[in-house]
Amino acid sequence: MKSQRQLQIGENIKRIMSEIFLQEDFSVMMNNIITIIEADVSPDAKNVKIFVDLLGDSSKHQQIFDKICAFAPHFRYELAKKIDLRMIPEIVFIHDKTFQNASAIEALITQEAQYFADPKYAQKNIKIGGKKYNKPTFDSNDSKKKPRKK
Repeated sequence: MKSQRQLQIGENIKRIMSEIFLQEDFSVMMNNIITIIEADVSPDAKNVKIFVDLLGDSSKHQQIFDKICAFAPHFRYELAKKIDLRMIPEIVFIHDKTFQNASAIEALITQEAQYFADPKYAQKNIKIGGKKYNKPTFDSNDSKKKPRKK
């Protein structure tokens, strides 16, 4: 679990790095938007992992990420000017693909929902994990149940 100090340093680094990206026009490269998601500080505050997400043309993401990594010493220098720490942490950038994975999962769920909503694909038995399940059917007679005998 992160200490309060690590969390505070991480939030400060995240805020300052966002300012650096905006001031030096790194926030948009090759028509892609760069977003800083999180700054994860090590317990001794000598290293920081900065998670970035790239929004835009996915074919250029690797080139942009390589450029950001190449400028890591420059970002550390700029960070040193703006933060008050004994040791300025070494910066490691990590390409965070959480949003891309979430959108892919959402697309799969939407595709499956359309598949099951289409009556021509309706199945009576569904096979999940090697077991067969009967697809629930709703009869109009179910709503007209007879009253119980007392």
